[in-house]
Amino acid sequence: MVRIFRLGNGLTVIAHHMPIDVVAIYAFYNVGAKNEYPGVFGGSHLVEHMLFRRIEGLRGSVDELIEGVGGYFNGFTNYDYTAYVEVLPTEYAELGFEIESKRMINAAFDSGEFELERKIVLSEFDMNENDPDFRLMYRASMIAWDTHPYRYAVIGLRDDLNRVSRDELFRYYRRYYNPGNAVLVVVGGLSEDKATELANKYFGNIGSGGESGAVKPWDDGLQGRVRVELKALSDETPRLLITFKVPGAHDIDGLRRLILMDFVVSGDRAFVYGLTSREPMAVPRSSRLYRIVEEGLGDAVYSYYEVTYMNNLYSIIIYNVKDPDKVIMRVEELIAERPSEDELGFAKERIRTRLAFSMDSPSKLGQIYGLSQLFMGDPRMLVSIIENATKIGDTEYVNFVDKLLGRSISIIYR
Repeated sequence: MVRIFRLGNGLTVIAHHMPIDVVAIYAFYNVGAKNEYPGVFGGSHLVEHMLFRRIEGLRGSVDELIEGVGGYFNGFTNYDYTAYVEVLPTEYAELGFEIESKRMINAAFDSGEFELERKIVLSEFDMNENDPDFRLMYRASMIAWDTHPYRYAVIGLRDDLNRVSRDELFRYYRRYYNPGNAVLVVVGGLSEDKATELANKYFGNIGSGGESGAVKPWDDGLQGRVRVELKALSDETPRLLITFKVPGAHDIDGLRRLILMDFVVSGDRAFVYGLTSREPMAVPRSSRLYRIVEEGLGDAVYSYYEVTYMNNLYSIIIYNVKDPDKVIMRVEELIAERPSEDELGFAKERIRTRLAFSMDSPSKLGQIYGLSQLFMGDPRMLVSIIENATKIGDTEYVNFVDKLLGRSISIIYR
């Protein structure tokens, strides 16, 4: 049973007991790249880094405290949110509440630590720039949107990362890190009653000031088909990127259809990626896209998709493409093809299997609850959407993908 309640200061708390001896504690904040502005592009991610540095009132560093009791911790920043998690033995669950309550208001932002984290984030930026897949997907996002906040990568812009001041980002932190802009999720061996007690103990006295990071969903840019050809560096493998503008979670019916399409076209995908960032997925041999390899049109096929609040890009990357225009046409044919009864049955079974796997894990289920609450105001809605994706028929599939194919970007890199 999922318990949902709200503290007087606006903090939403979601608690779900599972008969296991570990507990996952998440703090989700409704702030990410969508909230950034000129001068602080990449700031949400840099703030996340700073919140693993000195936090006033803690008796040690986050890593020392968590690892000292055999736990695991992480944080991740997205277009729409920033999240922090501790997975702890149940008897040490209170430590997670203490860390997250102090992280919400007591991050020190020491100047020396800030400059060190700036260098670390800039090194991540360099790593991304050295990855041709990242560069191509970034180019696609610049084509897909004119002014939309998804236009830039979550890592941000180099100039902004170089110039943003400690004080500017500290103000950004104070603006969005507050109870009313947060969701606390507790899943695992802790009872709902104990989770309620600890949430009140550690968060109940935090003031309700600050702003909401919520935005109204909107879109701009890409309305047709775009084809771009770029020169590959001499030591890089030629490749083809094909992307389609797809519905975000604000469009519940569109997301339901997209989930089925993904499992038909790409064959399989985890709904949440545990505690790590999403990466392009090598499609399995059972997928439609693998026919590109079987037909000798490319050496390998990867796809990339994640649930975002607003419309985003569904990306397919094919390596060592022999005839780019032929492959573009073939990919569109594969997506548009009406699925057989057996194909639909296999895709729906994979959806059910993936969902069952996610719901058996406190860390994965906690992530689903948090995203669902942030995106749709109900921690159970995302599970419901995934379940309803298995009720779609072949005609609804075809009608959905026909609309997607009209907004696409193809980037040939050779």
